[in-house]
Amino acid sequence: MRKKQLGLDEIFKLFLRFWYIPIILALIGGFFSYKYAQNRYTSSYTAKSTIIVKPREEDNHYLKQQVSGELQLIPTYHDFITSNDFMHTTHKKLKKQYAMKISLSQLQKQVVVTTKNNSLIMTIESTDSEKSRAVKQANTVAKVFKQQISKISTTSQMNFLSRASKKNVKISEFSGKKALLYGAILGVVLGLFVEFMLGVIKNNKI
Repeated sequence: MRKKQLGLDEIFKLFLRFWYIPIILALIGGFFSYKYAQNRYTSSYTAKSTIIVKPREEDNHYLKQQVSGELQLIPTYHDFITSNDFMHTTHKKLKKQYAMKISLSQLQKQVVVTTKNNSLIMTIESTDSEKSRAVKQANTVAKVFKQQISKISTTSQMNFLSRASKKNVKISEFSGKKALLYGAILGVVLGLFVEFMLGVIKNNKI
């Protein structure tokens, strides 16, 4: 017996007839994808140290020019802190002082330095899977910068506005939106395939 080919109209009617299959598989796929991502998720901790850079000796007559000079140096400070040499020094100190087992490349990825426009305040953030390690990294980066700021400017100094501590650490929250979406899409695609196969099987029986 010659097999009939499914036309577009028949395929469309077939999809309408079994419309619930993609929906059911989308719900199942989304649920299991969400649960899988939730079980694999590991919380991360972000610790923050806030510092300020200012003239070592402030002169009321030239304070405006001094502050302007510091503002112009902020991008240089940023580049200096994120440089390989600086991070290498920080990495060595962390290993020696806290016996940290973390690679230099990891440290560079985990530390972020930010500042607002026209501000002498800089923020040093460190994100790690361990709370105490994130705190130590953020504070150590700031301490090393305090010791080495003279390499950039002999007339500048750095002071802490706030040090990273375990009390102020931010904990990342799990968001399974992407996993839920990807699982649902996969379920819909699988559901459409099942519908099509049902149509092929039904067509061959006729």
